[in-house]
Amino acid sequence: MVKREKRLEKQIQGLKKQIEKHKEKLINEFGRKDTTHDYWKKEIKQFEEQVEEREKMLDKLRD
Repeated sequence: MVKREKRLEKQIQGLKKQIEKHKEKLINEFGRKDTTHDYWKKEIKQFEEQVEEREKMLDKLRD
């Protein structure tokens, strides 16, 4: 079970990094198309959902 906890923690950290990268892109970069910003927003939302799922799984393991 310890390996699974470490894996989940590492995944959560990686997803949070991706969220931050996408938020920086929204602020600093211009997309080639009008839909690029919408894509980055959608990606942020998906990453946040994945973080929530993994945190729930981690809580179940620790209980």
